[in-house]
Parts: sequence; C-alpha cells; structure tokens
Amino acid sequence: MSDEIKINDSELEEVSGGAGSWQKYAKGTYVNYGSYVVYTVASGDVLSGIAIRFGVTVAQIQSWNNIKNPNVISIGQKLTIYPTIIR
Repeated sequence: MSDEIKINDSELEEVSGGAGSWQKYAKGTYVNYGSYVVYTVASGDVLSGIAIRFGVTVAQIQSWNNIKNPNVISIGQKLTIYPTIIR
C-alpha cells in the first residue's frame, strides 16, 4: 500500500470554502524552529489546507520543498514552511 496522497479538485474547493476549513485538510504535526516550521504530512492532508493553516501559498510550499506536483504528497513527508501565522 502506498502512502502517497492524491487529491481531486472537489477536495481543493472544500479547503478554500471558509474559515476553519484548513482543520480538515491539515492534520499533521509540526515543530517550530522560530523563523520556520517543519510540518509532517498526515493522512488526509492537502497542500492547500496546510498553506491556509500557516498563512502561506501552495506555490510557496512547493518552492521551499521542491514539490513538482502539488496534488501528490506523502504521509510522513516533512515540509519546511516559513509561516506568517501558526494555528
């Protein structure tokens, strides 16, 4: 069984739907190193939910982590994020 997460457009639409919706799509844990965090991807996470949680864009997360396809991330994958907010 693969730990790869693939999402579809309807999941992305739900994330951008309203305040607090990041909680459903950003369940992973993170370690705060001051100017950046290292986020561990959990089952059900999508980049857009993670981006909303930390006040950044999907494109920024992709750039910081060399992610080619924003629709494919892996459970347990570590992402470096430079947040504007931490929730």
